[in-house]
Amino acid sequence: MKRTVGIKDKEAFFGELEQDWLAIDKGGKAPEPIHRVYFESAEVLSKVITRQRHNLLKVLHANGPLTVRALAAFLERDYKNMYEDVKILEGAGLIERDSKNHLLAPYEKLTIELPLTA
Repeated sequence: MKRTVGIKDKEAFFGELEQDWLAIDKGGKAPEPIHRVYFESAEVLSKVITRQRHNLLKVLHANGPLTVRALAAFLERDYKNMYEDVKILEGAGLIERDSKNHLLAPYEKLTIELPLTA
């Protein structure tokens, strides 16, 4: 499974959602679920997916599910800093928690789509 990460402002995102709803209201088929996360700009994206957080995602995917404390120990990082990174990635929808409240990164790949037009 993969997760697509892209740049889309709120207006465009809700416009896309509205098109899907209108198609369903007219009897169309509901679109297949797409696992995607949007950021409002490339700058915001680069602040969320830093090199250190990318490494966290790779380690979590390969070794998870893990607690924040276990992940911090595995990466030899301070618990407080790890907790902050986890909170940011979880809020962005890039990591999840299982039924035991352990962290996991269930996606094999993050595909980042960056538009080159305004």
